[in-house]
Amino acid sequence: MTKYFQTLKLNFNKEKVLYLISFVLPGLIFLSYFFYTKNGVLTVDLGQQYVDFLAFFRSNLFTHPLRLIYSFSSGLGGSMLATDAYYLFSPFNLLLFLAPQKFLSQMVLVIIAAKIATAGLTSYYYWKQKIDNEFYALAASAAYALSGYTIANHFNLMWLDSVMLLPLLIDAINRVLEQKKNHLILITFLLWFTNFYTAYMALAFGLFYLLSKLFFFNKKERWPLFWEYLKKSMWGSFLDAFMLLPVAVEMLQGKAASSATWSLGFQFAPYNELAKLADGAYDFHEMQEGMPNIYIALPFVLLAIFYFLSKKINWRYKLANGILLIFLVVSLFWTPLVLIWHLGQFPVWYPGRFSFVLIFFALDLAIIALKQREKISFWQIGVLILLAIGLIVFITVDSKSFTFLNQNAQTASAAFLALGILFIGFIHNRSNFAAPFFCLIIELELIVNLVLSLNNLAYQNNADYQNFVQNTKQVTQYAKDHDDRLYRMEKTFYRSDDDPFSANYYGLSTFNSISNQRVLNLLSNLGFVNNSNSYTNYGSTPITDDLFGVKYYILPNDDITPLKANEQMKYSNSSNRIDTSDYDIVKKFEQLVLMKNDDTLPFLFLTPKSTTKVKFDSTDITGNQNKFFEAATGKQTQLFSSVTWPDPKLINISGWDGGWMQYTKKDKAKEGRIIFNFKPQTDDSYYLELPGDIDNDSISLTVNGNSINTDVRDQNSRLINLGSRQRGQTIHVVFTLKNNQLNLNAANLWRLNTKQLEQIMDKFKQKQPQFKQTSALTIHSNSFSTKKTETMNSTIPNSFNWLILDNGHIIHKNKILFMNTFLNFKLNKGTHKITLIYVPWVFLIGIAISLLTLFLYLSIRK
Repeated sequence: MTKYFQTLKLNFNKEKVLYLISFVLPGLIFLSYFFYTKNGVLTVDLGQQYVDFLAFFRSNLFTHPLRLIYSFSSGLGGSMLATDAYYLFSPFNLLLFLAPQKFLSQMVLVIIAAKIATAGLTSYYYWKQKIDNEFYALAASAAYALSGYTIANHFNLMWLDSVMLLPLLIDAINRVLEQKKNHLILITFLLWFTNFYTAYMALAFGLFYLLSKLFFFNKKERWPLFWEYLKKSMWGSFLDAFMLLPVAVEMLQGKAASSATWSLGFQFAPYNELAKLADGAYDFHEMQEGMPNIYIALPFVLLAIFYFLSKKINWRYKLANGILLIFLVVSLFWTPLVLIWHLGQFPVWYPGRFSFVLIFFALDLAIIALKQREKISFWQIGVLILLAIGLIVFITVDSKSFTFLNQNAQTASAAFLALGILFIGFIHNRSNFAAPFFCLIIELELIVNLVLSLNNLAYQNNADYQNFVQNTKQVTQYAKDHDDRLYRMEKTFYRSDDDPFSANYYGLSTFNSISNQRVLNLLSNLGFVNNSNSYTNYGSTPITDDLFGVKYYILPNDDITPLKANEQMKYSNSSNRIDTSDYDIVKKFEQLVLMKNDDTLPFLFLTPKSTTKVKFDSTDITGNQNKFFEAATGKQTQLFSSVTWPDPKLINISGWDGGWMQYTKKDKAKEGRIIFNFKPQTDDSYYLELPGDIDNDSISLTVNGNSINTDVRDQNSRLINLGSRQRGQTIHVVFTLKNNQLNLNAANLWRLNTKQLEQIMDKFKQKQPQFKQTSALTIHSNSFSTKKTETMNSTIPNSFNWLILDNGHIIHKNKILFMNTFLNFKLNKGTHKITLIYVPWVFLIGIAISLLTLFLYLSIRK
């Protein structure tokens, strides 16, 4: 009896150790790269978007949770529910609270590593049930956790929850088919809750997987089994109605409102996808415009192929799994399937976002092949050798087509293919050390692939992010402590479009996959630099500052004393708003200066004119800004006036015969410059309007020796501030051509009559009521009177969730939106006290549905 318990204890301990290894090993391999290279984890969208959302989440979850429902930090203001559901509601994000805020970027790395480790654990649990040998299960779990999808998308950490949960989903489906106890309801709920986007992909694959298995049941069993699956999937989905309903509504108002062009073509030549099987098949270009990442360790690729060569596996299983595999592979490049997998939208960057399901399925087939313990024949190993040689020849002979594969990647791929052939043909089933050997070469290859892949990326310094947050928060907190009104704040530089989330202020910029299309359209017409899911304050003027309520500006402190390199802020992406220095200085900080604009309107303001629909001209941004001013103030005046271009000084440049402002280089091998010098006749603000096709790729631009950022996103025109209060001083504008030609006939010089603007705004704002935000979801005005019927316009994006009360009585909003974007309403003559309450109706309905679903489920279980 004692011997029995000792054996049981040994087996129990061994099992626990193996589960621990499946968890620790992938996470440790991933972490080791960053410890060894001393890189921060912040890069691309993680450094420019997600880290700001995570900072906002950490700052508000337990202190101001209502801000996770609605926030004015999100662009001009908007619901946060879909943002929460997409980016923030992974339980792993609670790890952020284990360390102080200053270690946020380091904790993000810990979260990513923990998710990768958990993917190893869940997949080991799944494959341990399918194969007796633990080493094979460990190898497959590591290959899944450190697959090409995970390495390529580690910074898209919100997608990794679905990677973790997919093995549990397929395990639950298998148990449904076996009529065993399962947790399909819970897994379905967790998938939707952690990230609805990749949840859709995982659940879609789960459905396809189920259908491929139902084929092997008799007709009488198929419907009951399918109904059991469908019923539990619906329970899990309805339990998450509190998040799915708001997401659906906001998606329809945002990205889903735009349509993609459907066609029957291919995204790229299908055969090129073979190169993505190689080690290190990843770089920045692949991230942006490349092919889906499907790397799974090359010996597993050979085993997945061997599945279809096996003589022990029934041809019907091969047929069913082959059809599903072909469907998943074709989905990588055939446009209709690409759109179906991505909710009807082409992915902007990060192609093939569903490829983790293909990776999982291919590994599953490889494990089934290993399980057969089949003695391989000469023709089988011959086929695998030919395919391996073919892959190596393909990626080396046409290496110019695959710039992401350097010589080290090609060598590594050849070596691990050879090891895979060696294992399958000469070691598998012939040695007691076959499984440990296989696990070892898989782990080694995963390390090589990780290093080769991540070495192609660049990461931000953690200190840069922390310096930004520490210094800007100091300024924004000072403003809040000394001004409790409702206002917006902006900067003349930015670290990311989502700076307001990290620095805790209400700004104009945002970068969010779920964006308000009305706001995007308006800001595009006003000349703000934007694309389909982001916009910045670059392109603003004193007009937009005043009307949008940008009361404070943060500027770099030019009088700064020298600091240590790791303490110095980086003032990147300057908007060159010279005229913001005309605002009043409030306070100078160590690295920043707080400025105040005294002419701003509150978020809601009285207008003598009734609201009418505005017709914008996308080619006339100064005219559109003037329309904004007239609609807000009721004053018919032209604030912008055209300035005649001075005669240029041409260096290695000639003008086109008969062409106006069109230039060509004389000697293409030498630098060509066009220089304009002009002296302003007034102290007003002067602007250069550049069309969208003139950017950093076509020119470099300097003004008085200062380099100007000419980046664009969606080829929209924008205004660049050339000077202010510089009457009689020469403004020196230099265009340096990067191409052989430059067409400036759509570029314009403008003078903004700032004195007239200040006079009108100073008088107009005097009669405006004052507003305070008493909570994240409520805004209150002081008591004020109107002598006649007036319209109260706003710069708050319209939403049916806003409830408006006047003296405690509900009033109706106007159907015609102010500037086609913002809520507004009429006020009759009399005394008023306005209250705005944001009521997330769809969220509340979703909560009711979720609670009702839970009640019904518990009642039925009883």
